[in-house]
Amino acid sequence: MAWGSDANTEEELEKLAAVRGYFEQQFPGASIRDSYDAGRMAQVFQVESDDVGGPRDAVVSTEFLEEYPPDKMGKALIGLRVAEHLRSAKGREVVLTSWGVEDKED
Repeated sequence: MAWGSDANTEEELEKLAAVRGYFEQQFPGASIRDSYDAGRMAQVFQVESDDVGGPRDAVVSTEFLEEYPPDKMGKALIGLRVAEHLRSAKGREVVLTSWGVEDKED
């Protein structure tokens, strides 16, 4: 898989769309932007909503993205309670890997 801004396969784009769809469902009306962070090897989804008290980042590792097919991605995010972690995070971001979700404090 070739993650990054230039070389997304159709499956990668479907996975990113599934993650974006999860955030759109969990945070209706929120502004959601994403970009690839090569240094962290992760897709960073920034969610701006009154629901989370300002902008929060969900740092989704490529390792996690590679682990689930697009049609299972939403279920995996629900199971890990990613939205709840974003809402209750003490810092600005949560990091999602194949090991689970970790809240990062500022």
